[in-house]
Amino acid sequence: MHPLNPFLRAFFRSTLPSQCLPVNHHILLVPTTESLFQGRDRETTAPYADLAVSEEFLSSHVIRVPGGIPPGTTSKDGANIRESKGKAKQYNTLNGRTVVVKDTYVYSNKGFKSLTQAQLLTDALFCPDMPEAQQWLVYYISRPLVGSYDPVRIIPATIKTAAQRAADKPKPITPSASDVKKKEIASFTELLTAFPLIARQLQNGLDRTLKEFAAQFEGPVPNKSSRAPSVSSQRSNYSSTSLEDSLASLRSSVSGSDNSNRLSSLTIEPEEDTMRFALESATTAAIDLFQGVDRQQLSLLGATTDLSGPVVERMIERHVAEQLHEFILFPRICNIRRSEDLELEHRLRKMANIDVAQVGIPIEDGMRGKRDMAIRIDRAVGMFKKMGVASSPQEMIEVLLDTAKTVTATPTTSAGKPGVRPDGAAEKPSIAMTINADALVSMLLIVVIRSSVRHLHARLSYMRHFVFIDDVDSGEMGYVLSTFEAVLVYLSQDSDALRIAARKNARLWKATRNGNTTELGNMLQPDAPWIADGQVIEEAPSFDESFRDQDDSSLSSRLTNLNLEREQQLSMPNGNFAAIGGSLAHVFPFQKPPTPPPEASQPKRKRVTMASFRSASVSSGYSSPSRSRSKSIDSTMSTLSTGDSSLDKISQSQGLGGDSILMMAIENGQLASLEYLLSLDQYFPIEFVLEDCNNEGVTLLVAAVQGDDKNLTSFLLNHIIRNAPSDNTLRAYFVRQDSKGRSFAHYLFNQPHLMETVGEMLPWQLKDKNGQTPLFALCRSYDHQEYRWMVETALTLATNTQPDQEPLHLADHIDNKGNTLLHIVNDPHLTAWLLRHCDSDVNAANDKRFTPLMMASKYGRLDLVRTFFGDARVDLQVKDIRGLTAVELAKDDEVRNRIDDLVLLSTRPAADGRITSVVRSLFVEDATVRLVLKSGGPNPNGTITVTTCRRSVADFEHLAKWLSIEQPASWIPTHFNLTSPFLIPSKPSRAVLRDTQLRLDAFLQCLLTHSTFSTHEMVWEFFLVPDIDPAMLADRAKHKAEIRVENVRDDYDPIIDTREVESFVSHAKEQLRGVSHAVKTLIRRTNAQRMLNSDLYDARLLNNTGVATLQFLPRKYLIAFERYTKALAPPESDPLANFYYSLHSIANSSTAVLVALGRPTSLIGSMNQARRNIERALGSLSRQSRWTPNIGLFDETRRSIAAEAEEKATKAQGELDSLGSELRYTQQTVAAELAGWQEQHVKFGRRMLKDLAKGMVVKEKARLESMKRALRELQR
Repeated sequence: MHPLNPFLRAFFRSTLPSQCLPVNHHILLVPTTESLFQGRDRETTAPYADLAVSEEFLSSHVIRVPGGIPPGTTSKDGANIRESKGKAKQYNTLNGRTVVVKDTYVYSNKGFKSLTQAQLLTDALFCPDMPEAQQWLVYYISRPLVGSYDPVRIIPATIKTAAQRAADKPKPITPSASDVKKKEIASFTELLTAFPLIARQLQNGLDRTLKEFAAQFEGPVPNKSSRAPSVSSQRSNYSSTSLEDSLASLRSSVSGSDNSNRLSSLTIEPEEDTMRFALESATTAAIDLFQGVDRQQLSLLGATTDLSGPVVERMIERHVAEQLHEFILFPRICNIRRSEDLELEHRLRKMANIDVAQVGIPIEDGMRGKRDMAIRIDRAVGMFKKMGVASSPQEMIEVLLDTAKTVTATPTTSAGKPGVRPDGAAEKPSIAMTINADALVSMLLIVVIRSSVRHLHARLSYMRHFVFIDDVDSGEMGYVLSTFEAVLVYLSQDSDALRIAARKNARLWKATRNGNTTELGNMLQPDAPWIADGQVIEEAPSFDESFRDQDDSSLSSRLTNLNLEREQQLSMPNGNFAAIGGSLAHVFPFQKPPTPPPEASQPKRKRVTMASFRSASVSSGYSSPSRSRSKSIDSTMSTLSTGDSSLDKISQSQGLGGDSILMMAIENGQLASLEYLLSLDQYFPIEFVLEDCNNEGVTLLVAAVQGDDKNLTSFLLNHIIRNAPSDNTLRAYFVRQDSKGRSFAHYLFNQPHLMETVGEMLPWQLKDKNGQTPLFALCRSYDHQEYRWMVETALTLATNTQPDQEPLHLADHIDNKGNTLLHIVNDPHLTAWLLRHCDSDVNAANDKRFTPLMMASKYGRLDLVRTFFGDARVDLQVKDIRGLTAVELAKDDEVRNRIDDLVLLSTRPAADGRITSVVRSLFVEDATVRLVLKSGGPNPNGTITVTTCRRSVADFEHLAKWLSIEQPASWIPTHFNLTSPFLIPSKPSRAVLRDTQLRLDAFLQCLLTHSTFSTHEMVWEFFLVPDIDPAMLADRAKHKAEIRVENVRDDYDPIIDTREVESFVSHAKEQLRGVSHAVKTLIRRTNAQRMLNSDLYDARLLNNTGVATLQFLPRKYLIAFERYTKALAPPESDPLANFYYSLHSIANSSTAVLVALGRPTSLIGSMNQARRNIERALGSLSRQSRWTPNIGLFDETRRSIAAEAEEKATKAQGELDSLGSELRYTQQTVAAELAGWQEQHVKFGRRMLKDLAKGMVVKEKARLESMKRALRELQR
């Protein structure tokens, strides 16, 4: 079966693998399956799935590592590799090209047509589906290195509308100057920065102009005495500027236009007029300087920017004002208007406690409408505060305009579109459309009061008198400035009623916060006078008294002039202000509904006011269109003092944060105040209580539960339950969320006892803005004194309130970061309850790919780690986004050691009860691998003594070598041809590290179950003695080998007839070859199944990419597809993987036994050679005696030859005897060990199959639960 990845499929079907020998000195850089199937070459437009078949493409992604030593290092010296780890390394590919690897990126280099970079994602060991296949080290990269990668987007199969087709229609290409990207210039400073030649020509002249202006106003300005503003509507004359297209005409228009009158009650002071004239001259001079700039530079400015003449003029004017603002202009204006501003600021401080409903703003939709209005005003206050740091009059006007637009903005929908009026017409977020002029004044009034911005009169004069190019007497600027001026006039002279209402509010709020029920009773009883402690409270002055000390003509003149101004504005061609209607009599009517002009009259609409019961003193009638505006104002002013201070308005007043007096009583823990207030049903009915909340959306019950007073919370909750119309009303009240999306249930950790009362009515699955449910919030309250009881109770209630009556679905309680309850619970008992009784994904990963086990390990919660280890579904080898496991994420070495102990205890013990295993492998600083060996022996008292050792791969190799020297006849697996994980030092292979650990652990387990080595002292020293001396062990092994040879010669009789041994060995080999072949066949099939599972998961991921483009599918279907795909993901601790390595262990041991069975055959061959030597020596001796003549001359030679032949025969006979003894020893050893191997093979095979069956059952059960969760998502 070939893999799904086109690269791997093509590579192993080609002849290239035969050129990559040895395999462990080569690396495959494999593009991900998604990048090959969903990408194409930009130059040839060929899909990469087709290009991956070519040999050029394949060989360009295979890199060589000669000798297994990374480039740039001369040997396997760890220090050398460590020093060069962060350096770029150049590798050669199979076809002679070069790639560069630095950190986690690989770059194409010499030999490639184009330079490309790809990220090293993950590494793996890939074993192809072929006989005697070897493992290949694979690094998956984000994109191919050949060609220019172009991702292929899946176009949704939807029918386009006519508008979309017209938009997608290609337009004819006509080159023009507009195609050039223009520079964006927002200020004159940016203009000078972008065009340094212009800046160089202007710099000296601008500096001289500014210095001349500063020289005129070096001395301090004396403070002016306080006086009332003039009632005259006229002020000093000045030039009204108008802009022409060219800069030359602008200069003449600024300096030579006719004077005109501005309609304003604000009088310019002589000092201000002097500064104004000087600033106007400076602005004109600056414009002259700009006009004198090189024409070529001006042409370049016009060609490369969108700036026009008027825009540049405004930039110059604003630039001059900004340069003079901080030290000259504004400080002097503030000194001039100091007395007026001090008086105004003193008045504003006394109005700080005024309520939104007390300034005449028409409010609809009851408490909800009032809250929306308060939120809108808070945004406007934040905007208006920017005026305090504005650096020019133009910026102040922009802030004022933004404030007006903010305070009158129409609420937008989630799509960002304007809202819709009740009549169905679309609303526009402009200051002159849907809101009444009276309401705008009222809104600006409350904004000014709450903003605490200083020097308001100075700022008004600054904006009125020191802007020359823009017309501040008409249009939006004129409208907003006249409204702002009217607000300041009212606050300075006619705000007694507001001060009285604010003082009454403060008195009521103070009594509520202090729990003074007597004071509350005096204030809120309808028939009781406003008297407390024997002192008479100042009442609102009457209309006549309010203006008794003023000039008789002051009010009438001011109103007349303002009416004239409004009428002139309404008669202008700009129709944006026609919808406001009426004259400027909107300055003072704080309880008067909007009065449209006769031709624009609309049917009367019923308005819902804040008070549940209106006072008789509140004027509720509409003014007749035929009545004069002045009469309307007079009637409004006459009712202002009593209307704003009525009991219903006072009782329902709110603080700056939207806190009602009920909320104030709760936040201050005043149970007496709350009891008294709730007893006043005429002011606080249950509807008001249920709707009451502050600007943050915090309800009374939520505020109460966040406090520490349990009696107050119980009283309020009982009052709500007792008076609520129905259970559905209660449930709806509990569902209400604040600005953070949290409901009453989210704060139950403050007073968890309330769960016993209303727990079954709470929305346990309701999520806040962070995705946390109430149950999630309770589980995060780690330091709570009643943590376990609280969470257990909440879990029971949440389970009982589930509609399906099934175990608690933890998938419904996942926050926006992917954390489940298992991630955050801090109690082992509760964790065990969640694992045992809930529908949970125990290996669920959050955004950082941390599983619950990783979180427990990271924060050192050993009890939780122990609990997770007790669940068979927990995968210990899951990796986070950096490729680290739970052990590697541990808080410190102590936590890692405890986790290693748990891994050891999860291993099956031997027959004597001892547990020994390689529990962990790790990289060390010298670029080598260390393996942690642990062995635990049981004690009589039931405890286990654990010893820990650290060994390297070389230590295991030496152990096998020394054991084979001591016991040459015994079988021992010695296949240590392991791939180095440091072929790419900047990203060592963790797959190779894991493979090394599993293989060496299997080697150690073979030794521990070996009939000979299981009791060998060197094996026990290997995992019991932390520090061993390799040289000493090598000498001891050689010495013991020599002693063994002598003992064998003395203790074992030589075998003369070897036929029996040959027959035994031949039969044993035949049987073992059958077993080995069957095991290798099973290994291949297991590997193919693992590859199929991985390819199925990759195919599902590709399928999800396509399914996500189906726009007609509801989102729940996409979530279900994702959950189903996640269920198919092969786990890191896959039972098939464990089965695969177990089969490898059996194959290695059977191969080792076959090697051991080859030793008797070798000895028999040596014996036959010794026999032939003996026969040759004896034959030489007999021939010598037969053919040598009986002559004395040759006696000495004959005797010498005979002695030599006899010596050879004797030596050969001794060698034969020694080999015979060795053969007998080897036969007995191999026969005994073969019997032991067969016994262990049966036990190990049965245990292996049981583990596979058990692991597959656990895995498939978890997969079934995941599929049920996916199906449950579709059934919502």
